[in-house]
Amino acid sequence: MRINIIYYTSTGNTLWLAERAKTRFEEAGHTVRLSDVVTDGLSAATDCDMLGILYPVWGSTLPDPFRERIPTMPDGAGKRLFLIGNCGLFSGDTGIHWAKVLERRGYDVFYIDHVIMPINVSMPGFNFFHVPQGDEIPPILAAAEDKLAAICDGVLAGEEQVSDGRDLVSIIGGGTQRLGYPTVALWKGMYSVDQERCIHCNLCVRMCPTGRISMTEEGEITFDGECWVCLRCYNLCPRNAVLIGKRSVNDTRFVRYKGPEEGFVPPLYR
Repeated sequence: MRINIIYYTSTGNTLWLAERAKTRFEEAGHTVRLSDVVTDGLSAATDCDMLGILYPVWGSTLPDPFRERIPTMPDGAGKRLFLIGNCGLFSGDTGIHWAKVLERRGYDVFYIDHVIMPINVSMPGFNFFHVPQGDEIPPILAAAEDKLAAICDGVLAGEEQVSDGRDLVSIIGGGTQRLGYPTVALWKGMYSVDQERCIHCNLCVRMCPTGRISMTEEGEITFDGECWVCLRCYNLCPRNAVLIGKRSVNDTRFVRYKGPEEGFVPPLYR
């Protein structure tokens, strides 16, 4: 069977899961293609027998590149599709909400679940949860890998399963978060760079999925245009020079998440 997995990753958690899902399916004898929605859009939706969408949960909804593209994706003609989200704590009813949209596009969404991965958000105004570091991360990943293996086995067995978003708390919480999600736009105008920390490595420019970050001839980093608030530049800058609000210069209080494994490098787009 040909299985295509379309994913979006910000700080690496979803890519980590996608690579392991690919391995699990290949070990079972299937052909698997991973496709980054930023570079490939939803083109991988057509050339396969089964489609998977792997995503980080953002405020009980999908990341911007999926939300922008799914409503106009090709007709599924009954193609089987599974959804695997990941979150630090609460996924709401994200999977169920978007399954309804995908079903209207003609897909048979038969499996929905999510995996707990390390939290990657700590900034002024959103500093409620502990961002794991060092030895705290491997146990989370081990549990995630076990959960993912069970999901992959269920998908291959053709099980009909909806494991998240059906209880009242998830439905109310998910809907409330989606209503409030547009407030994330307030953070878009708060980006800056601590020029004393910046080493002009150009990593933030290369990994920005929307191309909104640029470097002047004088070496100054500027932010303009569209932003998805994916937090790649904020978290993965090697010197924590990217700030969201001036107070985030305190990287002891506002801890950056450097990815699921040491040496993680995000997809680079330029």
